[in-house]
Amino acid sequence: MEGGNLMSSYLSELCRFYDRLSADPESGMPPEGMSAEQISFALVISEDGKLVSVQDLRDGKGRAARFFVPAAVKRSVNVASNFLWDNTGYALGVDGKGKPKRTLQTAESFKMLHRQLLASCDDVHAKALLAFLEVWRPEMFEELDEKEALLDSNIIFKLRGHEKWLHEAEALQKIWHSSLKPERGGIDTSVCLITGERGLVAPTHPSVKGVPGAQSSGAALISFNCPAFTSYGKEQNANAPVTENAARAYTSALNYLLRREHRQTVRIGDTSIVYWTDKADPAETMLASLFDLDPASTPPQDQAQLDRLKGILKNLRKGCPLNEADKELNSGARFFILGLAPNAARLSVRFWLTDTLEALLKHLSRWYEDLSIERQYPGSEPEFPPLWLLLLRTVAAQEKSENIPPALGGQMARAVFSGSNLPENAYAAALQRIHADKKVNYFRASFIKAYLCRNKHEEKDMTTLNRDEDNIGYRLGRLFALLEKAQKDALGPVNAPLRERYIGAASATPRLVFPMLLRLNQHHITKAKKGGSEGYEVWFHKIIGEIVGSISAFPAVLSLEDQGRFMLGYYHQVTALYAKKTDTAQPGE
Repeated sequence: MEGGNLMSSYLSELCRFYDRLSADPESGMPPEGMSAEQISFALVISEDGKLVSVQDLRDGKGRAARFFVPAAVKRSVNVASNFLWDNTGYALGVDGKGKPKRTLQTAESFKMLHRQLLASCDDVHAKALLAFLEVWRPEMFEELDEKEALLDSNIIFKLRGHEKWLHEAEALQKIWHSSLKPERGGIDTSVCLITGERGLVAPTHPSVKGVPGAQSSGAALISFNCPAFTSYGKEQNANAPVTENAARAYTSALNYLLRREHRQTVRIGDTSIVYWTDKADPAETMLASLFDLDPASTPPQDQAQLDRLKGILKNLRKGCPLNEADKELNSGARFFILGLAPNAARLSVRFWLTDTLEALLKHLSRWYEDLSIERQYPGSEPEFPPLWLLLLRTVAAQEKSENIPPALGGQMARAVFSGSNLPENAYAAALQRIHADKKVNYFRASFIKAYLCRNKHEEKDMTTLNRDEDNIGYRLGRLFALLEKAQKDALGPVNAPLRERYIGAASATPRLVFPMLLRLNQHHITKAKKGGSEGYEVWFHKIIGEIVGSISAFPAVLSLEDQGRFMLGYYHQVTALYAKKTDTAQPGE
C-alpha cells in the first residue's frame, strides 16, 4: 500500500470519477450498491417456486452477458452468498469442484441470506424465490437439459409472466440497499482517509477485478490480514479507515476502468494502466487508440480517432498549443494515470501520475519524436507504435508478453507519460536481445534512438543515414552492414550470415572481429563482382574507405552507448542499401 497522501490522492480521484459517471445513466457505471457481473443463465420460476425453464443469456460465441446485480461479496476461502444471484454451487447446491461438504455449506448460505432478508417481504418476487428455495433439491439438476453448460455458471432469477429480473424488482432493491447500512459492529466510525467525512469504516473492501496476474475472483488494493501490518490494536482496515461508501466508489471506478470495452486500460508487461480525466473529454477514450493500438483488432471507426490524435501530436511537435492543434479538447483538463501490478491476492501501485491534458500530450509528442526513425517497411511498421508493442518487439524473449522483464512496463510507461529519462535496464535489455537473437529491427532501432536522445541528450539527427557522423560506434555499424551485403552478394542466402555469427562480438569488441571480417570481405567482393557491374568493386572500396578513413585503430571495446550507436549505424545503412532505387542511383545510395 502506498503512503497516506499519495493513496488518498488517487483514491479521491477515483471516487470523483465514480460520482461523475454514476450520475450519467448511459455511462455504464454500476449504480450504488451494484456491480457488473458475468451472468450466463436465468432461472424462470413460478409463484409457487417451481422451476419453469432455464433461459440462456449467452451470446452466439458462448460468452456470458453483463448485468448490474447486487454488489458481489468478497470471498476467498470463506463461504458468503450473493443476493439474488450467484453460481450454481450457492444458488442450486450443485458444482463441479468435488467438495460435497462445502457445496452443502454454500447452498445453505444462499438459503439463509434470502430467508433473513426476504422473510418479512410481501412482494410476489420475494415469495416466489423463497418458495423455490424450499422446493428445489440438488438432485433435480440432473433432469435439466442445460446441466452441462449451467454447471458453475452465474445465474439470476425471473418470475414467470414478469419482464424484470428479480434483482430489478423495486421491493427487492429497497431491501438490498437497506442491508448495505449495517449497525455498528466491530469497527468503529472514523474520519475517512478519502473523503474526510466521518462514517462507518469498511472492515474489508470490495475486490478489484480485471488485473491480469491477480486472482480471477479479484484482489484487494487495501487490506490488512497479518499482525505485522496492524497498529494500536486496530483490526483489518481500521488501520487505514475508509468508509463503506468510499470503498464501494473507488473499487467500482477501478472495475469500470479495467473493463476492456471501456477502452481506458492497457496492459504493458505486468502492469495494468488505467487513465481518465476529471471531466468528460474526447481524449479520455481517444488515447486508447494510441496506447493500445492493435491493427488486427482496431475497429474501423477508431481509425478516424487515431488519425486525429496523430495530427494533434504532429502539430504539438511543431510547437502549436493544444487549443490550436484541436479546438475540441480542453487543454486545462486534468489527466490521471494509475499503474497497478498484481501480487497474489493484493494489488500494488506501480505509479500515479496527474497533469494537464496539454502537458500529457506534449510528453507523448516528444516521445514519438524521440522514437521517430526511417522505417524499412512503412506498410507494416507503425509510425506511432504503442508502448506494449514496442516492448514486445524490443526486450521480450520470443516476443511474448510474459517475457517482458517484471516492472519494466510500469517504469517505461511512467517515463513516457511524465517526460522523464527512460530506465537504463530497458536499454540494456534491448541490446541483450539483439545479442541473443541477432536482429536489429525497426522497433529496436527506434528505441535505441529514443534512449540516446532522451538520456544522453543526443542532438544529432539520427532519423536516417548520417554519412557525416564520426562516432566510432556508428561508423562501425555502417561498416558491418556493408560487409554483410558483400557476403550476401557473393554467396546469396547462407545458413550463418555475418549478422548471426558476429554482430554481438563486432559491436562489443570490434578489435577482435573487424580485421578478420575485412580480410574475408575481399574474397566476397572478388566473387560478387564477377556477376555484377564493372563499378561494383570500385563502389565498395570507395564507401568502405569513407567509413574507415578516419579510424586509426579499431577500439578494443565499445561502451554501452556506442554499442547502441553501432546498432543505429547498422540499421540506417541496411535501410539505405535496400531502399527502392532509381534508375540512376548507385548501389546503396
